[in-house]
Amino acid sequence: MDAIKRLIPSFFLALAIAYFGYHALTGEQGVLNWLVVESEIRETEAELAVATAQREDLEETAARLRSDSLDLDYLDERARDVLNVAHPREFIVEIEPDAQR
Repeated sequence: MDAIKRLIPSFFLALAIAYFGYHALTGEQGVLNWLVVESEIRETEAELAVATAQREDLEETAARLRSDSLDLDYLDERARDVLNVAHPREFIVEIEPDAQR
């Protein structure tokens, strides 16, 4: 009986350690959830980098077409591309984006 009374505090201590350890691992703010959140942050940062690059490209295109700094060569190129128009003596060679490398 004495042996059982001496083991009761150790049993409850081990039970408390197991309880808190389990929740530290799998809880809402646990290690496993932290790993999931970290991977989501990396994915979102990658998406942000792509969106930022697209925005910069669009801003550059818009800057070329503003009336105060109009790039006539770029305007001519875009008009010919969009309207599909060329001078009769011109040769048009289209290169696919993958073939440029």
